[in-house]
Amino acid sequence: MSELKSEFISYIMSAATHCSLYSKKHPFVNEFSEKALKTAEGLYIDDRLILTLLGDTLLINDEPIREKGQHIKSLIKRMKRKGIERIVIERTVEPDEFQNFIASLSGQGDILSTDHISVGTIEVKLKTGESGITSLINEGIEKSKAVYNRVSRFKRLDTIGLEEIVAAFVSALKRESNVLKIISPVKSHSEYTYVHITNVSILTIFQAELFGLKGDILYEAGIAGLLHDIGKTFISQEILEKKEALSPSDWQEIKKHPVYGALYLSTLPDIPRLAVIAAFEHHMKYDGSGYPDTRSYNRRPHIISQMVAIADFFDALRTHRAYRRSMGLNEIIAMIMNSRGKDFYPLVVDTFINGLNRIRHQVSSHEP
Repeated sequence: MSELKSEFISYIMSAATHCSLYSKKHPFVNEFSEKALKTAEGLYIDDRLILTLLGDTLLINDEPIREKGQHIKSLIKRMKRKGIERIVIERTVEPDEFQNFIASLSGQGDILSTDHISVGTIEVKLKTGESGITSLINEGIEKSKAVYNRVSRFKRLDTIGLEEIVAAFVSALKRESNVLKIISPVKSHSEYTYVHITNVSILTIFQAELFGLKGDILYEAGIAGLLHDIGKTFISQEILEKKEALSPSDWQEIKKHPVYGALYLSTLPDIPRLAVIAAFEHHMKYDGSGYPDTRSYNRRPHIISQMVAIADFFDALRTHRAYRRSMGLNEIIAMIMNSRGKDFYPLVVDTFINGLNRIRHQVSSHEP
């Protein structure tokens, strides 16, 4: 039975992969969809087949799948990205209906329930309103802290956990378009790193959506924001936790964190390439200055790296530190605009500022 379940998932993901590469009309999509339905005949209980996602565990008919093959990992990742926790497939499902379901699983947008396939999402159980979003973000901060605290040269990152965090942030931005209401204030010095990386991730997703990015690349942008400072886990805690201004030698050590982060992430097979690039480039300037110094290569930072850099800059300035006061929104926007074409890619700056101004206009227009 266990082998049959793995086979069923393998056929679904093979069909989904071919669908995303080609189209749902491709012969291989039809072939693997038919094989999946045929395999499902041996799995139905009371004429239903139920897939449930509990944390990082996938269950079929309430029994956990013990195997950790690539197809199973891929399905878990896709379900998390889509915000799906439960899929119920009835024996009476039509081949075309099933194939359309696979197409929606492989592509962008939400997966909707049909006559014979029911889909349950995270959004059904989340609280509505500001308190629900706050609890969602706070949970993301705690999960980010757990991910960072497990990092070492000898351990792999929990990539599925990262997907879950980013999925929550994407969901929060769907519920509340005002990103300034979502990003969190820092309540204590010790939690700065974890609040900062979640804010950078949210602000990066916000910018990516302004550019019209969707699907996998949107999630990869969110993960890039979440992991941009991962190299700091290899910097002395004594330096990182200093409450006074850093010395020149401290800064020289701090400046190594993009290299440390990129080297570490590049050893992990499941980490998006964009996250490696952004970890390396988020302190590189648009004009070629910054660090690491790559001016001899005439290299410009990737556009996602620039989104992360602006998010990093924005959140750092709005946060009070022992050696620097926090700044107001107008002041930060003025500083970003002043860095346009020097530190930051003009198009990214303009898109970000226009997005913020649109939010401020919407807020002011609703005020009495």
